[in-house]
Amino acid sequence: MILRDKVEERRQYLIYELWKHGYETTPEPDGIETKDLTLTELEQIHINVKCKIGKEMRKRESKKV
Repeated sequence: MILRDKVEERRQYLIYELWKHGYETTPEPDGIETKDLTLTELEQIHINVKCKIGKEMRKRESKKV
């Protein structure tokens, strides 16, 4: 498989992961659909979303104690 195929495979994985978390477009005013973003942009958004989820989980766990 060539690099271009691997890049597209990774893009599709990240788009799917972001959609699972309700992230289909960038925030306004841009409102760009995830399918139109570059791999680099998708990677950064994915990292930010995962960090946000982790922080929310930590808050819920600290409230249980």
